[in-house]
Order: sequence, then structure tokens, then C-alpha cells
Amino acid sequence: MALVLAALAGCSNGGAGTFTRIGESLVATLATADPDAPAPTVTRARLNEIPYATISVATDATAPAYLVPLADNGGYLDYRDQAGNSVRMFGGALAGFQAVGFDLEGVRHDERDPIAHATPLALWPTEVWREYQFSQRDLGPYSIVLKCVMQPQGFETIEIVEVTYQLVRVVETCRNVRREVTNTYWMVAGTGFIWKSRQWAGPKLGHLTIEIIRPYSSS
Repeated sequence: MALVLAALAGCSNGGAGTFTRIGESLVATLATADPDAPAPTVTRARLNEIPYATISVATDATAPAYLVPLADNGGYLDYRDQAGNSVRMFGGALAGFQAVGFDLEGVRHDERDPIAHATPLALWPTEVWREYQFSQRDLGPYSIVLKCVMQPQGFETIEIVEVTYQLVRVVETCRNVRREVTNTYWMVAGTGFIWKSRQWAGPKLGHLTIEIIRPYSSS
């Protein structure tokens, strides 16, 4: 993904006009007309000019990209960039990722999963399951089921684009007989809201780091 990503318009059930304005706002605020020019510096003041829910997404090999949701499909929020890559979130959980040649089509979550359903830390289960559903052009569809164990690590101060938060860091280890992966979440203990996470997106892509710039509200 590029350093700065602008939302596409007209691909949501929320109405083309609304999302055209969102796309225009992001382009005006963050994008450059010249693709070879250095990307503009992204500051909290610039991000505050976008009057919509906003997240940043980065892989281990790329700088953060900033996206807004183009659709709310029953709690699943769909984000997309200019290149056609897309990220789907369900609560604080990564629920899909589409890129060239490799797609995380979806994630089935345990109904007790506190990552997908915000839950106060005191009520978190010790173990949940997830099924990651993939589509690769050379392999076709397949899925990976993991059992995940969560362990709070204590409070930690983090910064998300010039704003600091005092949050609980939770490390999650997910396993099956063939693999083991680790996810990390920074969350509010009393509500379960996740401000930052580093989540596994599959054996090809690895992890995505997701930060909430402005939370989404359906109201």
C-alpha cells in the first residue's frame, strides 16, 4: 500500500453522493497530485480536517495509510484505497483484506471473541477460536482455524498521531497443530475498546498494524 491512501467513492450502500464527498475530502487533505512527489506530512491537525471516522493501516514493510469507511454492512466496516486494496473491520477485529493476488476473504469469530465484540477486560474469556478464510489465485479458497489465548500485560502509554493514551496491552497467542501466531491489542480496560492492534492477516501478508484515528459511530 502507498504511504497515503484516499478513499474511493460510489461503492457503498450509504449513497454515492456521501462517499464522493468523503473521497474528495481525503484527496484534498492528504493526497498529492504528483505521484512522484514526496507525500505530505500527516499531522493530527490535518487528520482532524476529515470529518469522518478514520483509521491507519500499515504492514511490517509499509508506512501507515489513512482510510475512512465506505460502507457499514451490519457492523462490518469496509475501507478501500485508490489502488483497490480493501480492509474490513468488525469491532476491533480484522475481518478481511483484499490485495493483488492474495485475499483474506473473511474471518469467522467466536461469539465470545472480545476483539470482535467490545467487552470489558474483566469479562474477557481466556480462549476463543477464529477461522481465517483465504483466496489465492494459485491455490483457490482455503481456511485456517486457530485457538487463541489472551494474556493482559499491564498498562502502557502509546501515541497515535500526536495523541497519547494509557491503555492495557494484551498479547494473544493463536495456535493449531501447524502454526503459531501472536497478536497484540492496546485497549481500554473498562469498555474493551481497542485503539491500536497488530493483527495477523495470513501466512503471505503477515501482520497489519491498525490504529484508530477517529472512532466510527453508526448514529
